[in-house]
Amino acid sequence: MDRLSELPDSVIFHIFWLLPMNEVVRTTILSKRWLNLWTTTPFLNFDESKSDSQFSTTDKFRHFVHQALLCWDGVKVLKLKVVANYDESGGDVDLWVRFAKKYEVEELYLHSLMTDLSWTEEDHQVPWVPLYLYSCSSLKMLSIENCYFRIKGNVQWNQLKSLRIINCFGVTEDVINQILRGSPQLEVLTMSFEWKAQSLCIRSTSLKELSIYNDLYDDDEASTYRELSIWTPNLKALKIKGIPYNKCLLMNVSSLTHATIEYSYVHWYNDEYCDKLSMNHIGDLFGQILPSIQHVENVTLLSCCVKVLGAMIERCMNSSSPNVKSLRQRFHCSKFVGMIEISPLLKKLFIEVGECVPSYDYRDSLRTDSNVYLQLEKNLPMSFVLELRKVEVTLVEGDILFPFLEFLLKNASKLEKIVFRVKRTMSPSHHSNSLRLASKRLLRMPRSSLAARFTFSEY
Repeated sequence: MDRLSELPDSVIFHIFWLLPMNEVVRTTILSKRWLNLWTTTPFLNFDESKSDSQFSTTDKFRHFVHQALLCWDGVKVLKLKVVANYDESGGDVDLWVRFAKKYEVEELYLHSLMTDLSWTEEDHQVPWVPLYLYSCSSLKMLSIENCYFRIKGNVQWNQLKSLRIINCFGVTEDVINQILRGSPQLEVLTMSFEWKAQSLCIRSTSLKELSIYNDLYDDDEASTYRELSIWTPNLKALKIKGIPYNKCLLMNVSSLTHATIEYSYVHWYNDEYCDKLSMNHIGDLFGQILPSIQHVENVTLLSCCVKVLGAMIERCMNSSSPNVKSLRQRFHCSKFVGMIEISPLLKKLFIEVGECVPSYDYRDSLRTDSNVYLQLEKNLPMSFVLELRKVEVTLVEGDILFPFLEFLLKNASKLEKIVFRVKRTMSPSHHSNSLRLASKRLLRMPRSSLAARFTFSEY
């Protein structure tokens, strides 16, 4: 029985989308019915990074793409993905975008494989985004990586719901404003800038998810004037990551339910004074952001955000986040601070401790560090444990959180579940028994909640 031929087209086409197109063409040997099926699939996935040695050069891969598109005999393209080392002239991209527009593509992925990250727009080695793309009104999802934006005329993305712009040149505030004006239904926007950070003003009544990544620090005078302002009354989820802007203004985020903040700071040759200035800068930004996210129920704070939060809270003693019910924190410092101090209705707490935390022998850590414990019990208000139901801890190394967990077990009367995850190690040292020793210690701690249950695992 030919079970492959019995599969519905929708299943077969989904399988095609999961494979590079050169492998899809090879499926013609599997079944008579599949002989020409690839020529009508609405899902076209050309990925040079996942193709085998069949294409010894980029020119051969591009030639294969052109030949496959010429052989295609379908009615409509739902998804088109091209991941390749593009022609510097942009001629290849131009042809692919014309094909996408002709067959009313709904999801388009144009990803350039750039091997030299030192290129700039002046090198003319970055492919241009063809002007035809801006009038492709059938688009519902668009993802562009390592390309150069130049917009002439109006953007006509009337059906666009999701847009990803990753490491692209020419993405200025004006370009973003043109895109937002021409995308009245845009709900998801993701932007990543590794080339040059820009001042941005995001104004949209349709956006529901916004992610902004700024990964390059520019050491010029202009960098001190960069601002990020957001006016999005219907926004549900916000992520801000990377090197911080000089100012960050959340002017209308009244519908926000999920917020993720992960700022990084730059070390200037281990200059403690400069590091302190950088951390103070991040602390000032938190002072700007915190009042705007006090109503958010799900908050994630990562990296040095947690490190500066304690000092920032001390400066804003009246600040509180009464609606935070789920809090996720990841930090790489030995001092434990965070928004738990100002979140009285917290129900779920997720903590990840990184590798920079001082490592201790787990056998020595079976004893309680009374000094740390007293400090925690002094700093942490009892109010935040009243509603706590679940705690999940991911521990790479060290035992800095054990006094804190002991505090939770002793005082969180409604606690239902604690998930404790330890990094697996193949070393024959004492760390190989870290999970057993940690679980032994935690199970010995007194619990005020009889319903509290433990789950132990390695990762």
